[in-house]
Amino acid sequence: MSAQVLPLDDVTQFYCDIGCHGWAELIVVFRGQPTVLRVSGIFTDLPHEILKICRAIIENSSIRVALCDEPGGATVEIETDKKQQHTVILSIYEIKKSLSGFGADQEGEFVLSTRIRRQRLVGMLLAELWKTHVNLRQPSYQKGRDSFPHKELVELNKRWDQSSLGPSFLK
Repeated sequence: MSAQVLPLDDVTQFYCDIGCHGWAELIVVFRGQPTVLRVSGIFTDLPHEILKICRAIIENSSIRVALCDEPGGATVEIETDKKQQHTVILSIYEIKKSLSGFGADQEGEFVLSTRIRRQRLVGMLLAELWKTHVNLRQPSYQKGRDSFPHKELVELNKRWDQSSLGPSFLK
């Protein structure tokens, strides 16, 4: 879908469930419909991939990441817009093949594309990781969960706070 055709989207929401035993989900509610991107920790470290996306958004650079499931998965692409630098185009493509992992360059079936404010997107994604960061302080919440990039999250939050997209509301 052409970037010129996409209106600004202030409605789409993102949720992230860093589950137990390596399973996770990135949930996108787009036009009132949830799209659940299941992720297997065997092939993809979802918190690290979300941090990569957020780093690219803060730096206003394009990125494409693979979110592998068992089987298939999705790729998430962030494209910068030179004319409207406060926004990015977010696109998701479903990978249906029974693959045991794949790269970000894997072609897939188009799922959705939307123009979203950079500040809003980085806020939603980092807030989802921050909830896990805080909950992992509780021993009962830690049970069955993989390691989490606490230090990297705090450092990226500081970069966001000091960037033109800041200040961060995560304190």
